[in-house]
Amino acid sequence: MLRKINTDGIRNEQTLTQTQIQLAIDFAVSLGMPVDNIAYSDNYFTGYNPDYDILLIGTDLYPADNPPQGTVSANGRVSWKGAIAHELIGHREAALKGLAQTDKEFEEAQASIRAARFTPELDLTERIILLRDAVSRLPENIKMKNIKNQLHISER
Repeated sequence: MLRKINTDGIRNEQTLTQTQIQLAIDFAVSLGMPVDNIAYSDNYFTGYNPDYDILLIGTDLYPADNPPQGTVSANGRVSWKGAIAHELIGHREAALKGLAQTDKEFEEAQASIRAARFTPELDLTERIILLRDAVSRLPENIKMKNIKNQLHISER
């Protein structure tokens, strides 16, 4: 039995409309993702799978309309374009170049920074939210200034 996505209300959990799905696909293609390597389902989270070079789009692509009070994290505010940019400019492009991080927190921070810095069509607010997301993904004892040289964030 397949189950629906559960984000505890932090991100959208409702089925996306055909228009939302098509906008996401069009944006992903504009960022270089082959259309045949994009799939949507209500049953998995949005993410990039480097083993198969596939972008999975789930209901969590969008932030929640009414998140529970006190739960709005930087990740909970990332726009749908920011989420796709995080997956493609952040994870995919780094993986294709062999620049993915082995540490999960570093990989997530790197992906959000790369998305914020290099994605065309994001507005300033979307970029700032992605940068905040990057910082929030690091353990509290690690500061961005101490690891920035380990991250591949200088060029696309």
